Formats: sequence, C-alpha cells, structure tokens
Amino acid sequence: MSATDGKRSGTQVALPRPVERALRNLGQDISAARRMRRLSQGELAQRIGASLSTVRRMEDGYPGTALHTFLRTLQVLGRLEALVKVMSLENDELGMELVREQLPQRVRARGSKSRPGRSADAKSSGKVTPHPDELEGF
Repeated sequence: MSATDGKRSGTQVALPRPVERALRNLGQDISAARRMRRLSQGELAQRIGASLSTVRRMEDGYPGTALHTFLRTLQVLGRLEALVKVMSLENDELGMELVREQLPQRVRARGSKSRPGRSADAKSSGKVTPHPDELEGF
C-alpha cells in the first residue's frame, strides 16, 4: 500500500507534498533521536505500547500512523514539551495577525453622555455606576 492509499475506504487520498515531506522528515528525526538514545525499535515499541511494525511505519513516514503514537514516542524521547511549546498560541504568528486584523479601530464608551438623568436614576435605585476608567471583568 503506498503512502497515499486510503486505509479504510479503499479510495486514494493524495497528501500534499509538504505533508509527505514533513511525515518523512519527522520519521527520520524520530529514528535518529531513538538511535542517539541507544534504543532499538523493539524497545521503543515496548515503551510506547505499540508493535514493532508500527514503529517501523512511523519512522518511514507512513501517513496512517496515529497521532497518539507520535506523541507517546515524543514523550519517551523527552521531546513532547518541545512540540507543545511550538504549537502554543503565543507562537502562532499568523493566528495572532488574523486576530489583530479583527480588532476594532476604536472602542466607544458604553453609556451615552447625552442622557443626563441616568446617574441620578442609578443612585436612586441603589446601583453603583463604575468609574468610566475602570475595566469591567478585571
């Protein structure tokens, strides 16, 4: 079965080339990290609770390897935190730029100053009107 074959449906699903390259590179990096730690494929398989063939496929960049297998492997190799750090929201430059684009150009005060009787009504009802410089929720 080639790297682009669908496993369950029998239909072929072509992976984008960058995804294929990333899987292959990740598998090679995992293989190198495993060997630097002097672990055999069998030992890694035992530590992550997977079969030897699963480890071999993962290191070959097989796209059908489950994400949790990669994550357990990274944990065993001591690299899981690096992945979590890379994927944290503060490191998502594109996402943060999109959020910044959606920020309003200006923010208007909630209450209108054209209604003079409002503060008197609030005092008589027992409600305390917050100072306009105070932020709600903080």
